[in-house]
Amino acid sequence: MAGKLKEPLVITDYRREPVCILPIGFYFDDDRWEKIWQRFDEKGASLTRDDLIELFPEEPVLKHNRVTPDRG
Repeated sequence: MAGKLKEPLVITDYRREPVCILPIGFYFDDDRWEKIWQRFDEKGASLTRDDLIELFPEEPVLKHNRVTPDRG
């Protein structure tokens, strides 16, 4: 199951509530799976991009600038 994601991955809990959304190119393995669930249990809410950056600061796909909608 380890490797870079080829499409976004939505992780949900047993109630089908979102835990987090992982972007294309994110390296995903069992260790990262455990870290995500541990943080989710601690936080008690869905993980944000900032949470993922804090968990995985070395992950290159999380370093890209955010896309913001044009409000013009």
